[in-house]
Amino acid sequence: MSRLKIGRHFAALVVPFTDSGEIDEPAFRKVCRFMLDVDGIDGLVVNANAGEVDALTDSERMLVLKLAIEEAHPRQKTVVAGIVPVPYTNAVAARSAQEAEQAGADGILLLGSIAFGRGVDAVPEVAKQYTSDVASSIRIPVIYFMAGPLSGINYTPEVVKAICEVDNVVAIKDTMWTPQGFENNYKSLKKLGLDTTVLSGNDNCLFQNFATGCDGTLLVLHMVMAKKVIEMYDLVQRNDLNAAREIHDSHDALVRLLFARPMLKMVSRVKYALHQMGVMDNYLTRDPMPAPTEAERKAISAELRALGYIK
Repeated sequence: MSRLKIGRHFAALVVPFTDSGEIDEPAFRKVCRFMLDVDGIDGLVVNANAGEVDALTDSERMLVLKLAIEEAHPRQKTVVAGIVPVPYTNAVAARSAQEAEQAGADGILLLGSIAFGRGVDAVPEVAKQYTSDVASSIRIPVIYFMAGPLSGINYTPEVVKAICEVDNVVAIKDTMWTPQGFENNYKSLKKLGLDTTVLSGNDNCLFQNFATGCDGTLLVLHMVMAKKVIEMYDLVQRNDLNAAREIHDSHDALVRLLFARPMLKMVSRVKYALHQMGVMDNYLTRDPMPAPTEAERKAISAELRALGYIK
């Protein structure tokens, strides 16, 4: 199977809920359109961490995927479905990927299995077999989600090589959360000589990632500031590092507020920002994700106002 190509910038979508806790379908369509209206956004990613995938039932995951496809495909935009199987076996992951493909997904975002190990180096053979079992079961491309610290899985260069050698793995989403961690992985990948796209998932250090040389982005931060993220990326590509740094510096305080520890709250903070921006009617999440504190809400609102996102 030849390596399929994907786009450059992907928005990881949040999922709005009604007061009664159900998925708010009209509100979710609005979220999709909000992102699809941004020049430079190539696709939408659903059923990932930003979409509270662990709190969604199987039928709800399929509903979210269906709605995103209905909004994106008429605009010739792609939809990538997150694969977070329960239970976490190769066979279940493969079946989930097949269901996403049959529903019309253009690609999948595959999260590493907990069987790789927690707090220890993943075993290359185990990682490759898991990835291969899923990738070989479908014809749509695979973006491998290398969550690193968020997952407790340590990705050595040998593990990264094993994963990226799997046919149909066209990209990785690197979420190491440090500039040095991303740079180490990026350089290791490029030394392999594989045609693997490297997408930054590091909302907190994008300028540094862009300067290192990443190929694109897959971010929930796009929900709040996609135009500025894409502008910063394009400026780096043109080697206008000073102008790109200005965007980074002016938005750094907002980004730090949205992605401060505990990371569990990043989705509720992003939802609050979208609520303030008029994109969502509320910022409800599902248990166990807590809402932003009053202090966090005030600080986020102040930064949004200072940057001109709200009045």
